[in-house]
Amino acid sequence: MSRNRGLTAYQNARLFALVSVAMADAAIAEWDVKYQTPIDLWRPVSAIREGLRDTTWKPLSGTTPCSPARASGHSAFGAAWARIMRQYFKTDGITTSFSQAAREEADSRVWLGVHYPWDASDGLTLGENVATGVFTHKMKSVGS
Repeated sequence: MSRNRGLTAYQNARLFALVSVAMADAAIAEWDVKYQTPIDLWRPVSAIREGLRDTTWKPLSGTTPCSPARASGHSAFGAAWARIMRQYFKTDGITTSFSQAAREEADSRVWLGVHYPWDASDGLTLGENVATGVFTHKMKSVGS
């Protein structure tokens, strides 16, 4: 997108900085959701193995993160990236939308078996909210 739109060095640096700050802030917010709340939600693999007593089930990824399931980090990162891109370029992409890419990343975590659908949705909402705040309040364009 940057190359196709012919961004200047300043515009490119600002875009990359906005994306980086939004994703970093999304990581902080996402870990707060996981660890600064009373919810300590099992991952699907634990729920299936312990709750359903199916000790043979494994997630498609072969491994599962050792953190609580609540809010998918990948979903939050994808949504933060997509929101910054949409706001910066004032479009949702050309052939594949930024929003669709974020949604597919969120869905992939469910299909892998490491998150529940609500984790993916919560992560998307969290990333969107964080990125909106970053874009609105940080690194404003020169002349803004």
